[in-house]
Amino acid sequence: MSKKDILYTCSTKKQLKCKEEVEMGKMAARQKTARRRLKRLLTTKKATSQAFATLLLVLITLVAGFFFYNMVSGSIKVMTKNVKEQMEIIFLKSVSINSTCITSFIGNNGMWAISIMNAYINDQIANLKQSVEIGKDSVEPVYILGTFSRGLTYTVKLVSNFGSPVTFDVQFA
Repeated sequence: MSKKDILYTCSTKKQLKCKEEVEMGKMAARQKTARRRLKRLLTTKKATSQAFATLLLVLITLVAGFFFYNMVSGSIKVMTKNVKEQMEIIFLKSVSINSTCITSFIGNNGMWAISIMNAYINDQIANLKQSVEIGKDSVEPVYILGTFSRGLTYTVKLVSNFGSPVTFDVQFA
């Protein structure tokens, strides 16, 4: 190798080394700029406070919705259970019939007082002599007015304010 070749090789190496240093400097400058931008983004209070407020509102809404759903579904289950129990607790104690009136004694073993709202005879609306309220753990007479014929069987349906019916058959002998 000649002296010229050695000098050329050294200068080329130096240039390459300089290029590498320049590239590394540019990369360091880019990293520094990126760090500054990230730091500025994190320290900017306007952007982060809005983001946190939005996130907080979404979380509060989800948690409140979860609790509201559980509360409402629990209440509905309790109400359904109470109505079903009330429906099973209304009973017929005795019944009698004459040509103008069916007299039935309806009992209530439930926790609440009930009212007999409607009466039906053979699926036709019938007249109650008076509105009847049956207290807790009591039996009250229910008078249904009409014209009844001997030898026929009548299907009577009494409906309470809970919507629970008491259905029974009466034969006029």
